[in-house]
Amino acid sequence: MARRRNSTAKFISYDLRPAKQSERRILIDVLKVAGDCGLPVRQYRYIGMGANRFYDFLLLHRYLGVRDMVSLEHDPKMYERAVFNVPYKFIDVRNTTTVDFLAQDKKERDEILWLDYDGGIGPEVTQDIGSMATRAKLGDFCFVTVGGLVPPALDAGNDGDRLVSVKDVMGDVAGSLTVNDMQDSSFPVAVHKMLVAAFRNAFAPRTDGKFILLLQVVYKDSMEMVTVGGAFVADGTALELTKRLKMALPFLTVGKEGMYAIRSFNLTERERGLFDHAATAKSARCSERKTLKRMGFGEDDFDAYDDLIRYLPRYVETVV
Repeated sequence: MARRRNSTAKFISYDLRPAKQSERRILIDVLKVAGDCGLPVRQYRYIGMGANRFYDFLLLHRYLGVRDMVSLEHDPKMYERAVFNVPYKFIDVRNTTTVDFLAQDKKERDEILWLDYDGGIGPEVTQDIGSMATRAKLGDFCFVTVGGLVPPALDAGNDGDRLVSVKDVMGDVAGSLTVNDMQDSSFPVAVHKMLVAAFRNAFAPRTDGKFILLLQVVYKDSMEMVTVGGAFVADGTALELTKRLKMALPFLTVGKEGMYAIRSFNLTERERGLFDHAATAKSARCSERKTLKRMGFGEDDFDAYDDLIRYLPRYVETVV
């Protein structure tokens, strides 16, 4: 049995994570587009890591109607809190690791799997991706999120030594990495490269379908996180899904290399109101945009806000 670590939900507040919430909402739209391509996602089983708040579970049920769900919680103490806080009776909370679940679970339905790990990348992550590829049926979705920091087990001093360490531990998935990828500021790129390689290697033996990358994003609330994943589908569905996603979410890197960086905007409500008007105005010379420019905002801010306007959460502060 894999070693159980303390859940980060014990010491990280997940109430205020705007970039993470944007990612969840983007994923919902990706799955909606898949539904438009004929994949009956409402009938799928969702397997994720809800901790004690179950945000993604709430969204998948509210916006997609998914009612068959499994939440994995490896920490025995956090498991008790998860069971206490579970919002719906149809969510099956299991005190198990991803390794054990993927090895023991009897797959019976189409699935959406989102393994959202507490820590950084390591051999256990690529092992889980291999297990996901083995069990996948046509129409299944597989996503993985890991931290973008260098895990202690892979850190070895200078960048050159770190590269040797990463390639020694991670094997084939680290084959395209360079010394420049080993810098702390560049390591999320290295994580992305390894996740993409892991998915491609894992699904390479499958001749009954094609795995296409649908979501490649990096975001930061408290720390940088990288998410990579997609769908295992027939060739015709792959073409249609790729085409529709490029139209519906053109900012995503569907069919391309690289990640989309989800911005976390730190705006007041008045500033956000100006951005809402600027992003939806017919003219790029509107008064709201001019006001925001005088306040120090630039074109990259407008572009990012235009991408994410439908996905940015709103939080309300109550002072008692």
